Amino acid sequence: MAGVDLGTEEVLLRVPKDVALVPLGFAIDSGGSVTKLLYRSKEDYENGIRIANVGHDDGILRLRHLATEDCDEIVKFLQDHCDMLETAKTESEGWFLTGLKARLFRKKMEDTMKIKVKTLSEMVAISSGLKGFYSAALLPELRPLSLSEEAVEHALGSTRDFLRMMNSAAAAQTGGDGSFDELKDRIDPVAVGQYVMKLMSTDALTLTRELSDDVIEWPCLNVICGSAAGMIVMKDSGGFEIGSFLPIAGKTFVGFGRLLCGAKDFAELVEMAARGDSRKVDVMASDMKVTGVTAEEADWYSSLPDSLVAYSMGKLAENAASESFSKDDLAAGLLNVICCAIAKMAVAVARQTKVKCVVFDGSLVNSALVRCTLQKWLLFDSLIQPLIGEQSLKWIFLPYPGFICAFGTWYQNWEMYKGQAEK
Repeated sequence: MAGVDLGTEEVLLRVPKDVALVPLGFAIDSGGSVTKLLYRSKEDYENGIRIANVGHDDGILRLRHLATEDCDEIVKFLQDHCDMLETAKTESEGWFLTGLKARLFRKKMEDTMKIKVKTLSEMVAISSGLKGFYSAALLPELRPLSLSEEAVEHALGSTRDFLRMMNSAAAAQTGGDGSFDELKDRIDPVAVGQYVMKLMSTDALTLTRELSDDVIEWPCLNVICGSAAGMIVMKDSGGFEIGSFLPIAGKTFVGFGRLLCGAKDFAELVEMAARGDSRKVDVMASDMKVTGVTAEEADWYSSLPDSLVAYSMGKLAENAASESFSKDDLAAGLLNVICCAIAKMAVAVARQTKVKCVVFDGSLVNSALVRCTLQKWLLFDSLIQPLIGEQSLKWIFLPYPGFICAFGTWYQNWEMYKGQAEK
């Protein structure tokens, strides 16, 4: 994502001892704007021997974000901080790097660090990251990020409002008191009626939390939210198919954020969105409703939940709009547009490819606010699906968003190193 505030924070990752001992000592996924680095630090190791006392004997790797445009600085960082073994220069016909800009690093690393490198397909890196690093026992303590409680409550409230509106409309046309017992009787088959009653009961939060899981179900749709949003069907065999590609994601968010909101980077734009209120720029379903009309006169907006967006950024088209919203509100509305686009596309591709599990990764969803906004759209669609005879999708948000390709690249180098050692 353009202009992301990378900061200097690192995350320490606990892995099996032998996994940490790949001679190269690092794996790089160089994206369009952000490079994700997984490395063995000189603070923790000296020539492959653990020196850090952290209360366990497992291996230690570190995660770090760096700006892709600073290729020279990244190479210098590795020279200064990475515990790269001398054998890295001789024990491989070429270590793997991955990412859109991986080729930019090849000559620099070969000239400066005297190592041979080659590019790894991002598709292979994703598959290796999901199956080798995440699903296997290499990171047993990792669990998916929890669904946002705010998103869960929002989706559940919107679904209940939708059901109330639909039932009221049906009662107005056919007679009745509009109760939910009556709604259950209106719906066929019986299983859907039971689902409706569960939605309206105290078990609903449990029902909503069932839309996430610890276990990836194959095949799955992997949605990578970075500068753009790539959607790839990953198979249990390790194969993959391109599901779709959405050019509206991080770059779009930051580009319009700079132009319209004056934000200097992604971090500032997210802070603005957190302070803002998207309802001041979006036309909501509640804004569209007309009271005091008969069922025959009511339009279809009457069946939509009040909390649902009818027209994204629609209030900007009104003459007095410029006096009724702030740049923070505009940032919040912009984030809502981006997340809506990604969510709607993800749901459509998942249905088209007949997968039951959707896995989200990428630097964009490293932000808790972005995840929450995205999940509001995803969970509402998931709760509505059984009402039309579809199965709810399960959503998994991977820990350490954005690093799955770096994990997969490390795994490929580790597999290659093990193969060489066994010869």
